Amino acid sequence: MADTPADPGGVGVAQGARPAPTILAVDDDADVLRATQRILEEAGFHVLTGATAAEALELTQRHHPALVLLDVMLPDGSGVDVARQLKSDPALADVFVILFSGTKVSSDNQARGLAEGLADGYMVRPLRRPELLARIDAFLRIRETQRALRESEERFRALVEWTPEAVVVHRGGKLIYVNPAAITMFGATSAEDLVGKPILELIHPESHEIVLDRMKKGLDDSLGAPLTALRYLKLDGTTIEAEVQDTAIVYDGEPAIQVALRDITARNLAEEALRKSGEQLASAVDGSGVGLWDWHPQSGEETFSDHWAEILGYTLDELAPTSIETRRRLTHPEDLQRADLLLEEHFSGQSDIYACEARMRHKDGHWVWVLDRGKVSEWDADGRPLRMIGTQLDISERKQAEEALRDVAARLALATRAGGVGLWDYFVTDGTVVWDEQMFALYGITRQQFSGAYEAWQASLHPDDRERGDAEIQAALRGEKEFDTEYRVLWPNGTIRVIRGLGLVQRDAAGLPTHMIGTSWDVTAQRRAQVQRNQALTDINVEQLRLNDELVGEGAILEAANATITRIAATDVLTGLANRRHFYQALEKTVSLARRHGSPSAVVSLDLDGLKRVNDSAGHRAGDEVLTSFAALLIDLCRAEDLPGRLGGDEFSVLLPGIELGGGGGLAERARAAVRSCEALKQRGVTVSGGVVQWSPGQLPDDLLRRADEALYAAKRVGGDAVASDG
Repeated sequence: MADTPADPGGVGVAQGARPAPTILAVDDDADVLRATQRILEEAGFHVLTGATAAEALELTQRHHPALVLLDVMLPDGSGVDVARQLKSDPALADVFVILFSGTKVSSDNQARGLAEGLADGYMVRPLRRPELLARIDAFLRIRETQRALRESEERFRALVEWTPEAVVVHRGGKLIYVNPAAITMFGATSAEDLVGKPILELIHPESHEIVLDRMKKGLDDSLGAPLTALRYLKLDGTTIEAEVQDTAIVYDGEPAIQVALRDITARNLAEEALRKSGEQLASAVDGSGVGLWDWHPQSGEETFSDHWAEILGYTLDELAPTSIETRRRLTHPEDLQRADLLLEEHFSGQSDIYACEARMRHKDGHWVWVLDRGKVSEWDADGRPLRMIGTQLDISERKQAEEALRDVAARLALATRAGGVGLWDYFVTDGTVVWDEQMFALYGITRQQFSGAYEAWQASLHPDDRERGDAEIQAALRGEKEFDTEYRVLWPNGTIRVIRGLGLVQRDAAGLPTHMIGTSWDVTAQRRAQVQRNQALTDINVEQLRLNDELVGEGAILEAANATITRIAATDVLTGLANRRHFYQALEKTVSLARRHGSPSAVVSLDLDGLKRVNDSAGHRAGDEVLTSFAALLIDLCRAEDLPGRLGGDEFSVLLPGIELGGGGGLAERARAAVRSCEALKQRGVTVSGGVVQWSPGQLPDDLLRRADEALYAAKRVGGDAVASDG
């Protein structure tokens, strides 16, 4: 038996700079075997040979060749039985098997063998060189296509796992994949709650006809058009509305449909509220942080809600008389042209909704980022807009967070380039190595001088370091240690550089290594400095301090940016309490735990009596001082596990995990007493009213907040400075 050494990793691809694939030929006829080996080696393949069924199994399992040429009749068994054993081993799923025989195999037997997965092809001896090489080339192309498909699917999974948009994949109407955002969107605890379900179980019956129609169309060109107002059902039965985008993809090697969903439930509720009139509309959005406007384009008349003006620090009286020119005067000049273009697109029917992010001048002079949205509600006989109703929302915090994220990304990219750090990826299964441009600079070669093979990386090392470098890589792949080492690189011009390498191994579901990703950088100067430390100790210390300061500085910048992002996302800017979004997220988690464990939880809603009078008489600065003073009192009254939050304006709430109704009432009474005894608040004539509720089985977070607000309104109706509960 001749045993030609296999390429690293056992499998190669006969294309470009990839290592030559390994082929195993098994035949008990020595002359046929030698002839086959010669043909394959002349074609540039690595060749393994064997003469028995036992050798065929052992060599395939040990070397994992790309292709096995297998005689049907062997001294110790049938080649068909060997093929059956190979095909039943999941670890050898990408190994192709061609059976050959001295007699012609009937087309029926070939078809049955292919259907049963016993072989990938059949040939008749003697093996003719053109036919043999053509068959092998065809199978290797299929194998390379399958590998590229697996890599594409791995990239797909990596991308959708981190996208904030919900993504599901279904085949034949059954869910086969959901990303984390979809798990959250449908109220599941894990992917197992959704995968395997018919997608129609998550779709409201009113939308079944639309979805079934799209599924009948399958993968044709109609896919890709977004739908609005498609209704879905969460696992708890709650209805949500989502915009969807269907895309035909290949998933796990078979056609499937990817559906991207964007929850538009809140947006649709706001737009529905806009269609209501006057007092009802103002009451529906009170405290939501949304300003309202009503514009008559042909007359230029425009009216604003109180909160629209408050976003910019004004009262409506200060802006009177209001018109479209009032809004244009307050809008940043650079944003006016974009707003006009978006408005024209809506008027001409190119967009269903007018939506524009723009800067508007606050009363105190700074710019406020707002999201302006609206829709024409009435048209005249000539198709011109008569009336348009819309909303305005302060998105300054979101813009600040986006800017902070961009700053972090820019600093990280700058640090990588400035530090001379190279990035690399070693694909274990086929032995290829991928470098970024900085890696070529570290190794003193051009992209054209590097074949991309693992052996080429080894060859670039100093001869004395090649064995150690490979040993470090193999130890990391076996899971014995992380790859963290230094080695010398020998440049083509004879220069020797010392490189530091760090790498992390990624594994498949079976725990086998698939590839290693890492970073490298030149540490030659540091090592030379260590050798020369006795002659230049002072210079070395100065250099080390400088490098440490740079690293600490970059770390501090990143830490500060991350802390800023976290704080902006979770806290109310004025009071430092939890903002509405953070409070609601905590409430959802508390209700989920209460539902699971039966533990009590209470919510206290608090509202400052007399704050509007303070704002009207002493100004908003004085009102802000009242809010911050009350927030400080509230923090002192709460336990470490309680969560006080400002939900908007003078509306506060406290989440009390593990507390029953009586405990919540006690906190509300202590808050009322604290306000009455606070000198600063007494001088402003401010008191507080409270509403207290306890969670009951079956209730949702929105139910708790609604009941707490109803109890609060009951306390307000008796004159304020009171506490009411809804037991």
